[in-house]
Amino acid sequence: MNIKKSYDIFRAFNFLVFCVLMLLMASCRKDEFMPVPEGEIVPSEEATANLKEVLSATSYTLFKAAWARSTMEAKLKTYGERTKFTLFVPTDAAFLADGMTLEKINTTSPEVLDELLMYHTIASGVNPRDLVARLDNTIEKSILPNPALRTKPISPFNSGGSDPYFYRQYLKVEQGHLYINGKDAGNVQPISAKNGILWPVNRLLHKPTKTMLQALQDDGRFGIYLDVMQRCSDLYFEITEYNLERPWTPGLVVDETQGPPYVNIVFSSLLAPTDAAFHTAGFADADAVMEFNKKRGLPYVDWDLGEVVGMFASDYLLTLHRWSDLIYPKSANYSFGGRANSTCFYSNDLNNDLLGNYMLRDGQYDGTLPVMTMPLEFGKTANGAVTIKAKGSTHTPATIIDGDINTLMGPIHAVDHLIPTADFKF
Repeated sequence: MNIKKSYDIFRAFNFLVFCVLMLLMASCRKDEFMPVPEGEIVPSEEATANLKEVLSATSYTLFKAAWARSTMEAKLKTYGERTKFTLFVPTDAAFLADGMTLEKINTTSPEVLDELLMYHTIASGVNPRDLVARLDNTIEKSILPNPALRTKPISPFNSGGSDPYFYRQYLKVEQGHLYINGKDAGNVQPISAKNGILWPVNRLLHKPTKTMLQALQDDGRFGIYLDVMQRCSDLYFEITEYNLERPWTPGLVVDETQGPPYVNIVFSSLLAPTDAAFHTAGFADADAVMEFNKKRGLPYVDWDLGEVVGMFASDYLLTLHRWSDLIYPKSANYSFGGRANSTCFYSNDLNNDLLGNYMLRDGQYDGTLPVMTMPLEFGKTANGAVTIKAKGSTHTPATIIDGDINTLMGPIHAVDHLIPTADFKF
């Protein structure tokens, strides 16, 4: 009797466990297919049409015309049947706003259309809910390569090698809107297919064509900044009797000394001070900044120690515009300044929740150089513009007046004030 009773209890317990497991599985399935806050989409697992069929059923006639004239079908087939794709599909209004009429599309070569459409294509099925859940942008590679460029590898197992350069798309969903490379691309609902997702966007996406330095030079608003950086570099070389250079363009240009298979381009971002920012700080031109440096005292060489002592005053004015690179200490041989983490931040990354404790550099491997965490504090104006200042600073925050100027390396954000270190005195 006791044995039978125990058996009955055991069987009841198993049944209870089974019920609980079934409820958990059901809740997982429900959660898996819950609609994203931006609206309901059919999961790709439930979709019955492929991307070609889904595209054919849409009203995006200009994209379909460009697709038909291109060789994209053949290109996608090279990835294999199991590959899923994300297509960013500009609306007809987006094509027309960019001057891409049906007549122009029909007279554009397939090669040019291929490049345009490859930049709009990602070789993975992006999940919209993943973009909602993340604080930061999700980095996706388009299928458009640049054979002349090589980047640092993403995989930790290839730390000594390099990766081919594919033009990137930084994606985020906020309040129902898709943001691509920091800029609003609309709130049109994506459509799932068996082999990916079709996501309508309200603007044509253009691949970046310039390095950061080229973009700064061509813009016309950053002349004082460029002049000061170059003149400080030249003066440093002169002060060291032409023994030690302090180049300032690495990261802003393609490293022409390196080519495939070596890394020759690095992703980053720049808080670029406009000429007006210098004027607001009391500097009429680059000459005024260099005169300020002389009054504050120039760096000099201690020949007994064999090292340079001191820095330019302008270094403390401008270092935070490039995430403290100018004042981060070097090791004894002026190299190995600690491993740098990515500073490729689009404007919708610039917030304290994401970057407040972000580690910029992990310090020297032997502990002789400090770990550097984010020295900046971010905010917003009443109009939603991003503001930036040094943590603990009483100086007027800089405001991004023109953000997400895309380059081969990442974004430039034009700011209206200088961002000096917290203890800087004008």
